[in-house]
Amino acid sequence: MSNLEINMEHRDDSRVLQCIGRLDASRAGHLNDYIDRLVREGHYHISLDLTGLEYLSSTGIRSLLTQHRNLKAVNGYLYIETMSDYVRQILTMAGLADTFNRPSLDFSLAESKEVQQVRMEEHGFAFNFSALLPGGKTVVELYGRPELMRVSGYTSHDARSVESEDHHFAFGLGAIGSSYDECRKRFGEYLMVGKNIAYLPADGSKKPDYIVDSGKFIASLIELYGLHFRGNFSHLVRFDPLDSKNTIGISQLAESFFRLSECQQMALVMVAESGGLIGTSLNASPVDGRKIFTFPEIKDAVNFTTEQVHNKMLTLSVGFLSYEKNTATGRFLRPMIPGAPLTGHIHTAVFPYVPLKKKDIDLNETIEYLFNTSELTDILHLTNDAREIAGLGESQFVHGFCWIVPVESAHYVSNK
Repeated sequence: MSNLEINMEHRDDSRVLQCIGRLDASRAGHLNDYIDRLVREGHYHISLDLTGLEYLSSTGIRSLLTQHRNLKAVNGYLYIETMSDYVRQILTMAGLADTFNRPSLDFSLAESKEVQQVRMEEHGFAFNFSALLPGGKTVVELYGRPELMRVSGYTSHDARSVESEDHHFAFGLGAIGSSYDECRKRFGEYLMVGKNIAYLPADGSKKPDYIVDSGKFIASLIELYGLHFRGNFSHLVRFDPLDSKNTIGISQLAESFFRLSECQQMALVMVAESGGLIGTSLNASPVDGRKIFTFPEIKDAVNFTTEQVHNKMLTLSVGFLSYEKNTATGRFLRPMIPGAPLTGHIHTAVFPYVPLKKKDIDLNETIEYLFNTSELTDILHLTNDAREIAGLGESQFVHGFCWIVPVESAHYVSNK
């Protein structure tokens, strides 16, 4: 047989894949895609029947090792349940005979202690709401004047330097650098997650950049406006589709988070698989009165998604949502739904998809993994394109986790 045939058997909460034929350079991708699809559907327990495998190349072995490592990292497993003498001989010669052994019971159940959860189903999704720090709250610090962006009215007097630190989350308009003059041609959307800062330079490159604390080096940026809060997260929400074809809009997610948390304002950090994003980003720095939002300059100065983008990618979002009419925060927020009281502001970083743990997921560990081992693809300010007929709607998500904290108060700060 010159092809690779894959047959699947359901066994409790696991999936058994029978592979028949050849697993070589031209067919390893087929197996990878098959396993990736199962993982996206939430199946993290996979075993292999390789008794029908006629040929196994180094590329095929590398593919198995990659999937084994990825699933182990999220408390899942991939092991070889049964194999032919030929496959056993190849793995023994490669020094991998014991690598794909059946996991111990402790490992397969390593999804750890049970945490008391509240479950809710709506919008075609299941929400599991877990308490992290009951009574936890945060204060949002508002800096700058976001309205100046429309007239490119920012000058050096509006800029301040911001340093990253543990448990510090922020998003707004800024650039990585040490001074306003150094950054003046690059100010764009940014987000800060702990000791990591990422932004999209508004210099026409459309290539995001980031900086990470290392040793005594502290990451910093020059900020024109921003929203800042400490990550005293009160709850973690895991959301999954009731049907694998379902996606959920960002405003529906927000409504569900508010219903679960019973607060009026919240800050959040979300890690989720995208079902297609809608948003904008600057392609020209809004300084010195430069024309950006006038026609025809806007065509080159602002990036608008003309369709849903980054489908099936992994996203890291930082945001602030509110049901309150507050003069202090209103300048920084926009309606999530036309005509509705829900307002918000969310910046999203995009990475290639990797599976997430189903339980015991750690935010800091996840952020560190993304910035140290993955490739930052894009940064967007999420928007709702509510135009009649031609409107694209809002960003959609497939499944993920959201860390939320009620906002106790919001106040302005000065750079003076």
